[in-house]
Amino acid sequence: MNTRILFVKRPVGWVDESCFAIEQGPEPVAGPQDVLVQALYLSTDPYLRGRMNDGPSYAPGFTLGQPVVSRVVGRVIASNNTGFAVGDYVWGFLDWAERVVAPRGEGLHKIDPSLGPVSLAISALGMPGLTAWVGMMELGKPAPGDTVFISSAAGTVGQLAGQFAKRAGARVVGSAGADHKVAYVLEKCGFDAAFNYKEHDTGEALRELCPRGVDVYFDNVGGTTLEAALGHANVGARFPVCGMISAYNLTEDRGIRNLQMLLSKRITMTGFIVGDHVHKLPAYQARVAPWFARGETVFAEDIVPGIERAPATLIGMFNGEAIGKRLVQVAEDSGR
Repeated sequence: MNTRILFVKRPVGWVDESCFAIEQGPEPVAGPQDVLVQALYLSTDPYLRGRMNDGPSYAPGFTLGQPVVSRVVGRVIASNNTGFAVGDYVWGFLDWAERVVAPRGEGLHKIDPSLGPVSLAISALGMPGLTAWVGMMELGKPAPGDTVFISSAAGTVGQLAGQFAKRAGARVVGSAGADHKVAYVLEKCGFDAAFNYKEHDTGEALRELCPRGVDVYFDNVGGTTLEAALGHANVGARFPVCGMISAYNLTEDRGIRNLQMLLSKRITMTGFIVGDHVHKLPAYQARVAPWFARGETVFAEDIVPGIERAPATLIGMFNGEAIGKRLVQVAEDSGR
């Protein structure tokens, strides 16, 4: 039998486990040109919340009664496609299931295990890592002497964005929602300063920790944090907007104050979707994989075993339980 995680109810506000169902179904069979994949790791991501809504989003919405879909790392266990061999490691946007068929192998990307643990293909060496690179280095453009502020600094993207800015010579300040997360970005990621936004007012913290103002704000959360960053921005500041997780579970739009600062301070605020930059992934991997191998850049993965725990793991990610990338391990494999 093949275990799958179905999406069965659209949430209103916060997501709970009633939105999902665990189904035991028949073993999938690969047809002509198809590839059968054994899932190893499932990705949990903030943007999945938008796909649960019944309305337009930048990613296709989930269909009720069908499996959740996200980035998955797997191993090919049967192939009728000359482009893939049994034993190949791959990643793609696949169903949350123990085993899944990729019709004609479409959407599968091979993973080079020599670059590091295969789980990194959907975290630090995959789209999340590329998100941090594009947002920080191409849009934020940190320079020596700049002050960079990053929200959700201990998250999948934030911890890397901060380290990339440090390599560029900037002073990096982060916010996170727990003291142990603050300690992580200070002690492991090399941030210059950080604060717990649940214990300290963000505006007051920025006045203290960014006395020369903010030149780059990497926005992962929106809301009052974005408002505070606008208020402390320098003239010509760059604001790459990666996500607004503070609003994902709200039932009404509360709006953003301080937007007049965009004009008076000539701020460039740019929203971006990493899917528009996938073609840059090989060059990104070639650049940063040696940094991980040499221990110059660090990355935390929070791996939860068992596909049946995927709904709770996703909900926990929305609630800020994890440091770094939260993955669900479906099967053991020597590629890690």
